[in-house]
Amino acid sequence: MKYRVAQIIPYFGKWPAWINLYFYSCGKNPIVDFIFYTDCPLPKTQYKNTIFHQCTYNEYCNLISKKLNINYTCSKPYKLTDLKPFIGLIHEDELKDYDFWGMGDIDLVYGNLNLIINDDMLEKYDVITTHNYHIAGHCCFCRNNDYYRNLCYKIKNWKQIILNDTPMSIDELNWSDCVCPHAKTIRRFQKYIFSPLKIDFFKVLDTLNPIVHKKIHLHEYWTSLQPKVNESWLYFPQENKILDFQFRELPYLHFLFFKKTHWLKTDLYWKDGFYKLDENINRYKTIQIDYSQIIGIL
Repeated sequence: MKYRVAQIIPYFGKWPAWINLYFYSCGKNPIVDFIFYTDCPLPKTQYKNTIFHQCTYNEYCNLISKKLNINYTCSKPYKLTDLKPFIGLIHEDELKDYDFWGMGDIDLVYGNLNLIINDDMLEKYDVITTHNYHIAGHCCFCRNNDYYRNLCYKIKNWKQIILNDTPMSIDELNWSDCVCPHAKTIRRFQKYIFSPLKIDFFKVLDTLNPIVHKKIHLHEYWTSLQPKVNESWLYFPQENKILDFQFRELPYLHFLFFKKTHWLKTDLYWKDGFYKLDENINRYKTIQIDYSQIIGIL
């Protein structure tokens, strides 16, 4: 591939139950280097494109402080989600040989990322993400240039926001509106014109985004759906492919609503013992993921 792409993820605490599945799926996508800063134990199996820097949370906070010229002392590592828009700047030196830098989460399993990360897409777009209504903080790639590295500084009151211990989702709110400057106008059009006419918001977005955000790939890939009874997603490890319950191929599956989360009130979420795979992910022909379990089929 012509372009070099890296995704940097700081993660501190304890790896989740599905981490071997996640790392395996990273390894099946060599078009992206996945770079982790963590205090978690290194996985037994590592791949050429999974790169680990072990450090303490305090050491990483010191890096943030130095690069952003602030005193970053937030007590909870989860607050790092609000630092996603600053990743290109914090890790500028490390990213100097990459054409695109990305932000992401680890509560997912990748399928074929070549669906969205390929030379044609990277030539055409400066930003690639997988929602059409805002930037997806769990998977977004930006061109590695001065504009996108420094766009985080355009977030109003950015210092006060990132120094506040409370997570504020600024990647998908404040920063998203900086990346997509016409998003607020589209939302106003929807509220006052299209919604009274019963026109679906996603249809409005799919029509207007390519016109007003020409260099930003805002496309809904349905990676974060809410699982229901009798719905399952299939991951094929050898083929590096994910199909949803409607047999649509996905670039990845986001586990947000499979977990217990304050974003959704439901009893359909993973309970203890839901993860039923062993360490050798490659031995499974198919892996089935639904609201109750992740299970392998030989």
